Amino acid sequence: MVAFVRKVRTASGATAVQIAEYAGGRRQRIVAHLGSAHTSAELGVLLERARAMLEDPAQGVLDIDAQPELAVGDLVDAPAAEQPLFAEPAPARTRRRDSAGRVVGTASQALFDAVAGVYDGLGFDALGDAVFRDLVVARVVVRCP
Repeated sequence: MVAFVRKVRTASGATAVQIAEYAGGRRQRIVAHLGSAHTSAELGVLLERARAMLEDPAQGVLDIDAQPELAVGDLVDAPAAEQPLFAEPAPARTRRRDSAGRVVGTASQALFDAVAGVYDGLGFDALGDAVFRDLVVARVVVRCP
């Protein structure tokens, strides 16, 4: 069964955060009640705790030998034509790292290409069946019980 995070409005107006799963078709069974939130900050904490509980430590990470890089950016400088109000020298600017961005979408083309490359490297491309290759790649990528 697949567990999921459930948010329910309580009679007092709070939002209860629970981990639930479907049992016997459409009926939901509550696995854990994490608490009730009265503010958006409390709700965020409870939802993060629920997501952490649902993470699967057995889920491996595909080692594709890629290192994440943070973008380095400067703050916007004033145009050169503008003169400062005071004649004091400006302090030296320090470069800062922006925090990691929020993921709003993903694409699996790089993963598909990597696994398909292994498929071809093992010589299975000699079969010449693209549908079979796609099924093999999907089976490798998707975690099956």
